[in-house]
Amino acid sequence: MAAGDFPGVSAQSWVPLLIGTALPARPFASGAGLVELLATAGYAAGATRVGLSRLCADGSLERRRDGRQTSYRLGRQMAETVASVGGRVESFGRSVGWDGSWTIVLASVPDELRSTRRRMKSALAYLGFGRLRETAWVAARACENEVSDLVESLDLAGLVDVFVGRPSALADVDAILHRCWDLGSLTQRYGAFVARFAPLRAAGARDALTQPDALRWWMRLTHDYRELVYRDPELPPEFLPAEARALREQVVDTYAMVHGGLDGHATAQVRRALGID
Repeated sequence: MAAGDFPGVSAQSWVPLLIGTALPARPFASGAGLVELLATAGYAAGATRVGLSRLCADGSLERRRDGRQTSYRLGRQMAETVASVGGRVESFGRSVGWDGSWTIVLASVPDELRSTRRRMKSALAYLGFGRLRETAWVAARACENEVSDLVESLDLAGLVDVFVGRPSALADVDAILHRCWDLGSLTQRYGAFVARFAPLRAAGARDALTQPDALRWWMRLTHDYRELVYRDPELPPEFLPAEARALREQVVDTYAMVHGGLDGHATAQVRRALGID
């Protein structure tokens, strides 16, 4: 059983996760250790070094040189981002009940701010919003504070309006759900995740892995689950098709079991390689 490669996933995208195993502390981590770990996952040393340079250039990493040795740590903003993503991963699928509220965002961002508009759309998708109209997004939960933080961070005051409420009796909620989100694709993603990782639910299967394989499987599990969480609108269970509802529960349970069995040894291996024990 092989974890497989990571098509489309750059070496630099792994660096915050690997160094982030030390959070909430922000120690400097060995650059050579990062190269070694990512080589285990199939990344060339050159690709890792290029990724590290790019992360330093955009402020995501801070670099320190000591003779011929180079080490890195997360910038403060990146550390906050990694911690935020980790929090969402841990809370995913653990429903605390829905009060029936929806959040609607109306945004008119001009073309001269198109890069900001792209970032806004990506952030709204991460918050669970679906696109209802050209300039309207909707989420099936109350999240005014999160949108307010987003508007402030992107300096979009005056360009975005936010409303929280409930659909009227005239609204076709089922049509809205299918217009805003691809529920069939959501179901397929749940099923693919369960099929890939179900064999590792058994402790014997995990214990049989070599140390490099265990690390690769931990990375694969972490990547696939975070990608799923990132793209998931976290709709209330009553809005999901029956199959998707059952599969989402299996996804959360499978992740918890497999991650719980792999995480301790994998993170210890990462921290040793990076010199952040």
